[in-house]
Amino acid sequence: MPRTLNIAIEGCCHGMLDNIYSQLLTRQKQTNKKIDLLIICGDFQAIRNVTDLGCMSCPDKYKQIGGFYRYYTGERVAPVPTIFVGGNHEAGNHSRELYYGGWVAPNIYFMGNSGVLKFGGLRIGGISGIFKDFDYAKGYYERPPFRGHSRSSMHHARSYEAFKMLQIRQPLDIVVSHDWPQNIERYGDTDGLLKKKPFFEKEVERGELGSPLNALLLERLRPKWWFSAHLHVRFTASFGPQESIFTQGWKGIPPYEQDLSNVPVSGGLDANQTDGMSGTAQIGNVDEIVMSSLSDEEADLAEPELEIKRPRMELNLPPPKHDIAPALIDITDQEPTSETRECTGAVTSDLKQEEHSIQTDSTNIEPATTNPVSYSTPRVSGRATNFLALDKCLPKRQFLEVIEIKVPDSAADGELKLEYDPEWLAILRLCNPYLPLDESPFVPPAQAQACEANQLPLFSDEQVDRELEWVNKNVFRNGRVYVPSNFVPVAPVPPPGTPDSVSFGLARNDGNRGRGRGRGQRGGYGHNQRNDAPWTGPRPYFINANPQTDDFCKMVGIIDPLTQLLR
Repeated sequence: MPRTLNIAIEGCCHGMLDNIYSQLLTRQKQTNKKIDLLIICGDFQAIRNVTDLGCMSCPDKYKQIGGFYRYYTGERVAPVPTIFVGGNHEAGNHSRELYYGGWVAPNIYFMGNSGVLKFGGLRIGGISGIFKDFDYAKGYYERPPFRGHSRSSMHHARSYEAFKMLQIRQPLDIVVSHDWPQNIERYGDTDGLLKKKPFFEKEVERGELGSPLNALLLERLRPKWWFSAHLHVRFTASFGPQESIFTQGWKGIPPYEQDLSNVPVSGGLDANQTDGMSGTAQIGNVDEIVMSSLSDEEADLAEPELEIKRPRMELNLPPPKHDIAPALIDITDQEPTSETRECTGAVTSDLKQEEHSIQTDSTNIEPATTNPVSYSTPRVSGRATNFLALDKCLPKRQFLEVIEIKVPDSAADGELKLEYDPEWLAILRLCNPYLPLDESPFVPPAQAQACEANQLPLFSDEQVDRELEWVNKNVFRNGRVYVPSNFVPVAPVPPPGTPDSVSFGLARNDGNRGRGRGRGQRGGYGHNQRNDAPWTGPRPYFINANPQTDDFCKMVGIIDPLTQLLR
């Protein structure tokens, strides 16, 4: 018999793990159906200590330690296996320790800057961060102590990660991102979206809502599901097998068609300090950094952004859809049921039944199998991509959904544990020597010839097969390889009992309260007044040596120049 997996999808986490897990446990009790996996679409906020909090990219007034550190120490344990990608409000130093992915706590796994994993017969890809055209082409130039713009640029997706993802040949069942694929709103209820978020109208009209990087990946990879968050609204769309969302290819993404000499340079070093890799890095003038022009609601956790005019892109797009019936925009064929998922400042077990609710969807899909397929494209013939974006964890918001996926016997004979993906490990071996470590634009290696109509830089089938043969011989010689439970804490945490609201004096009083919420409330999510108790003990390091990364690199036969450089 096929195996049925119950997969929970969460939008933006914003550190609200207690509440999210409370909702899942309550749902399990109400439905008598076990949740097999939780996928979180970014803004996870794995904050362990004062250094992590200082490196987190968000306005200072929202900086509070939160409750993640209790999961890090083992005081609390995630009741559901959890995987997540990074958003634009993370502790970049912590994420950088696990560039290739790894456990941030027992039973909670970070997918890295990009990555592919298997779970219960499903093949899941992920890419972290958001798109910013002025950082997209750069390498990883950020260095401790991560000052100025580099604190946020660590969360800006890079072309190198897109290059790696483009090498995927075998079909994916799920792709997870924080940012939406650009123009995906045109394949759903565009009018309904703009009624909820009218300030998106100009970006929709210009074809600039979302990430062109993710649009390129959607065009190439065509998974069965694509999950996102970031824009704080529930939205569904169906991207048909014959649809084309981004036809300009690799070089159609800014800034490849703009003058890079005008791109601002800002690094993580002092103005007169040389980083040894890219000459002298300078911190941008703080006066040149402004808040983006969002509504008060959307500016809750908006990062400072550099004002740079994005070049106009000529896109071959369908017109925005209008007045679409709900049946046409639902991502399943079944009538969804309504259940309230309220998120409060404390863990609750008694949930109200209200009209404002998440939708529980059920559908049967055919996951990607291990049968040989053409390396020329990872697409499954005739298969559409179902897109789902979810909100952040707030009362009466649609931030959490559960889907049922039936996995055929041929792909469901293993344990329900995370597994490494052979093809992805082969891709890492191919791409790792070209990991860019300065601000120079990443240029695909000559070995990756531009091919196909859209001129994507792809390694040849023979090159991928050669590395895949090495991986199968040296890593997968005994069959599937599960991700080892090798988490160990490597950074200090606050003393037990430290309240979630502690900011260690980092939450500046800038007078910006945001929709009338009290300054002491954590992003408006809870009701704890800010606590400025100081950090006690030595200041933690910016980057800690993580044995998970070392073990992974040894297994795959690669080096981690990024982490070694930062150490």
